[in-house]
Amino acid sequence: MDSEPLDDASTPTPAQSLALSKRQVEVLRLVATGLTNKEVAAQLRLSVHTVEAHLHYIYKKLGVTTRGGAIRFAIDHNLV
Repeated sequence: MDSEPLDDASTPTPAQSLALSKRQVEVLRLVATGLTNKEVAAQLRLSVHTVEAHLHYIYKKLGVTTRGGAIRFAIDHNLV
């Protein structure tokens, strides 16, 4: 029997596999484009504190400790 390829919609993205929320992916994408926390907050209409909290959980879920590590993940997984 020939096996059919998986539908792209059923294949989880790396971000989904790590259980990043939609908002966390948005924050990560903006950070990876070089925006500061203040700029991300303004663009998403959030407080800087909320952006910092999202980044804390993003780092934890990705297993990184720096902004650079998170950006590398975003680049490596075509999130930007």
